[in-house]
This record gives sequence, structure tokens and C-alpha cells, in this order.
Amino acid sequence: MDKLSGIFVFLMFLIAMITYSNQPQRPEILFFALTMVLILIGFPRLFEYLKERQKDKKSVESEKPGWIGLKDRLENLEGIMCRLVAEINSQLEQSLTSGRVAGPPGVSHMPTTFMNVAAALEGRYQVLKELGRGGMGIVFQAHDKQLKEQVAIKILSPLLSNNTDALERLKREVSAARRVTHPNVIRIHDIAEVNGLHYVSMEYFHGQNLKEFIRQGGMLSPLLAFQIASQLCEGLEAAHRQAVIHRDLKSQNIIINPSNQIKIIDFGLAHTAHLDGMTATGLIMGTPEYMAPEQVSGKKVDERADIYSLGIILYELFTGKVPFSGDSAIAIGFKQMKEDPPAPTAINPQLSPEVEKIILRALQKEPIHRYRSISELRAELEKAVLQPPVSSPAAHREERNPELERTKS
Repeated sequence: MDKLSGIFVFLMFLIAMITYSNQPQRPEILFFALTMVLILIGFPRLFEYLKERQKDKKSVESEKPGWIGLKDRLENLEGIMCRLVAEINSQLEQSLTSGRVAGPPGVSHMPTTFMNVAAALEGRYQVLKELGRGGMGIVFQAHDKQLKEQVAIKILSPLLSNNTDALERLKREVSAARRVTHPNVIRIHDIAEVNGLHYVSMEYFHGQNLKEFIRQGGMLSPLLAFQIASQLCEGLEAAHRQAVIHRDLKSQNIIINPSNQIKIIDFGLAHTAHLDGMTATGLIMGTPEYMAPEQVSGKKVDERADIYSLGIILYELFTGKVPFSGDSAIAIGFKQMKEDPPAPTAINPQLSPEVEKIILRALQKEPIHRYRSISELRAELEKAVLQPPVSSPAAHREERNPELERTKS
């Protein structure tokens, strides 16, 4: 149809030009021919062009948000998968319960049994028992023959002993932790290597981790929860003053003794604010249940990430459970980034609104909306727990008087 229209217009234009050349006194013939060209060819083409452009614009606008959202989800998923790989390595390490580690080529075959470690360290230490295992290494209780005291020996995981990054991280742990001197932070003694066995010796603190303490005792009283939280704040303040960020703060990394004194342990993931480039971009380090949203997404973190983790621990102290849980690290990570925590008072109705407000502020998704420092949080928590609003003494007396009267009678 377009071809026939073109031929028809061309013939009309040709006839008009011939007629105009024979009768130049009649220009309306030429004007009529040009008008027909515009009507039959020009305007339809123009309308078609404008329609296609509008269609393309709408298509781009409709696809852009979806693409951005997909890109963000893929980046977040990539970061969380890094954490899953670390967890798989940790589970593999914990499954190696005896003999020498038979790993792939290039991986150390370092012995991890109690007897082999005891033999390797017998020059200076008398190894007493294994305390625990994790992704970064194995911890033993030992007697230091030179210092003449009980110590904890952290041995680098055999699966990581030939890993340059892991060794560098271990050295960073010692360097960072040595600068933090505080009664609520485990004291580091030394880092050494014997026969290819890399280890760190540190203060031994008898007790259990806070996770087990809460699990066994259930919901803590407000005063006991504050006592633990206050010590935790003091230890973190000391670390932050030295520009040290823990980055793996969780109740499993807090040891509490029978006197309710606590110590923060495992600065293996600590990171000084002045030291960059030690980890791959987007690599997640930490535990999903306690990780700040910016850490889950693989972004650079600062002291406010520790404040978020502290908020999770406060939630746990005052309610007996963490706010986010799930079947996988991915599920928990997305909750940390997208979901609001359940109201603490919904779990513990006895919790004061003031304490709830402090916990929820520490758990804000955006770092700028959290507390600016640990000291600021601690001051508000102390006020909320130890100095509750004085508004009901008379009411309390009125409630007690009937009971007193019945007692007297």
C-alpha cells in the first residue's frame, strides 16, 4: 500500500509540475501537489516516528526500576554467598575430628588432634584441653611454662594455614587487640609459629559464652541485662578509641564468668579504621544474625556496624532471643536489610518503652540514624534502666497500702 501511495503521489507531483510549467500563472496547482505529498507521506511518517519514540520511552521507564532492583539483589546475593562459603569451610573444619587433615594440593596437612597439638607445643606449653573450634581456628586451654599461668592458645585452621590472607588476618588480630587494653577485652600475649603451626597465645578467661548463658537462664532481669550491656559498652568504647572495629560482635564472642564479669573475645575479624585493602570487595565477614545491613551487602563499615550488632545483643539480653532468624544465611541477611525487628515489648511486656526505644534506634537500617557512639548509647541506657521516670511513687504507695493493712490485721 505504501508503494502504491508513493507512485500515486509521484505521478500527481509530476503532472502538477508539467501543468505548472505550461501555466505558471496558476501556482495553486503546485501548492496542491505539495499538500498531497505531505498528507499521504509526510504526516503519517511523522506520527509513526512520534509513536515509536513514546513507546521506547515508556519501555525504558518501566524496565529501569526492575533492572536497578535486580542489580541490587544480585550484588547482595553475591555478598551473602561469600559468607556461605565461609560457613561451609567452617563446617568442614569442625568435621575434621581426628588424624591429619587431608586437603587439596597446597593445603597444609597440619595435625589437629589434642595429642598432636600437645606434642607440637610441649616446648613451652602444657596443653590441657580443647575449648572450641571455628572458621578461623581451634582454641586450646594450656599452661604457659614461662608465664606460669593459664592461657588460651588459638591455632590457625589447618585448612587456612597456607592461606596468605588468613595469616595476615591472624597478625591483624594480634596487632589490633594489643592496642585495646581494658578489663572487658581479652588480653593478647603473643603470636608465634612452631613447625608450621601458627598460633596466638592470650589470656584465659573461665566462663561460658553469652549465648549459652542466655539460653540456659532464659530472659534476664533488667538490672543483670544492664550490668552485662554496660561492661560490653565499656570494652567496645576502648576498642573504638583505638580505631578498632570488631566486625564480628555477637553473644558467642562474649564470655561471662560466674561473677557476671564479661570479656569480648575474637578480634580475628577486627579492622582498624586506618587500614584498607585487606579484604576483597564485597566479602562478608561476620555472623548474619548480628550483622549490620551495610555489612550484609558487602559495603565498607565503621563503628556504627558494631553499634548495630550491639543493638542485636541488647535485644537478646532483654528479650531472650535475637530479632531475626531463618533457615539460611541468605534469608537472615535479607531480613537484616529489609525487615523491621519485632517490637521488644511484644516479646517482653515488662520491658520499659525507654529501653525499647534505645534498642530500636541502635537497629536502624541506615547508619546515620543510629547512635553516633557507644558512649551515647550507654548513657541513655543507664538513664533508662537506673533512673526510670519518677511519676508513680504515690500510685505505688496506694497499691501497697491495702496489702499492708491486710498484713497488719
